[in-house]
Amino acid sequence: MSFRAGALLLAVLWSAGIASAGQPTAFTWDVPRVLESVEVPGVMRADGIPVKLRSVKSAEKPQVILQHLVNRFEAAGFYIPPDKHRTQWFAEPQLTALDTDRLISYTFVLQPNPDGTTTVILGEANLGMARREQAAFAPVFPGGTDLMQSEMEGARTMTYLASAEPQKVRDFYLAELRGAGYAELDAGTWRRGGEELRVSVRPVKEGRVAVIVLRRMTVEDTMESAVREGPQPVSSKAEPARR
Repeated sequence: MSFRAGALLLAVLWSAGIASAGQPTAFTWDVPRVLESVEVPGVMRADGIPVKLRSVKSAEKPQVILQHLVNRFEAAGFYIPPDKHRTQWFAEPQLTALDTDRLISYTFVLQPNPDGTTTVILGEANLGMARREQAAFAPVFPGGTDLMQSEMEGARTMTYLASAEPQKVRDFYLAELRGAGYAELDAGTWRRGGEELRVSVRPVKEGRVAVIVLRRMTVEDTMESAVREGPQPVSSKAEPARR
C-alpha cells in the first residue's frame, strides 16, 4: 500500500476513532455512479475499535458525492458535528457522522483522480465494541499525541502525531531502534530476527508530522534454508565406465 493510500485510511480512523462490524444496521452506503468497488477483507482493530473499510471508484465529481452522502447521513438521522469540532488532517474532503442509537460512526474520504474519477474510502466503526488496547509495540516520539494502533492479518500498525521536524523524529528512531538491537536494512526499514519495522514520517501541517510504524513477522527469513527452499535434488556422480 502506498503512503498516500495509507494516509487516506488513517484519515478515516483519525476522524472519530472509527469503524463497524458485527452489528446489523439499516444504513447502507450509496455512492453515485460506481465504477468499481474493493472490500478490504476482514475487520481491522483501530485503538481497540473494530473497523470495516471499503474503497469505491466513482465517475461522479467529489462535490456531488459529498452532498449526496451528507443528504444520506441527514436522512438517516445521524449526528454530524459542526465545523469547529471536526478534525481535518488531509486536503481531501472528508466527513464523519454518528449513529447515536447503535454507536456506529460512518466516515468517507474523497480523493479526486487525474482521469476525472473519484476514489471514495468508506469507513464504519463500531464504538460500542471497543476493547482496551495493548501498550505501544514500538517507541513513541516524546510528546506524541493521538496514538492509535490497529491490527489486521498478522500485521500491526501504530500511528500518531508529533510536533517536530521530520528529521528529528527519524533521528529519534535511529537511536532508539539501534539501541534495541534492530539493524536498518534501508531507509525506514528495520529488522531484528524475524521482526520487521517500517517507519514513515510525513508532514501534515507546519511543525507537525504523522508517524506510521508497521510491524510484521518475516517468517520466511526465520526458517532454516532447507525448510524455506524445500528439498534439493541430490547430485549423483557418473559411474566410471566398465571395461
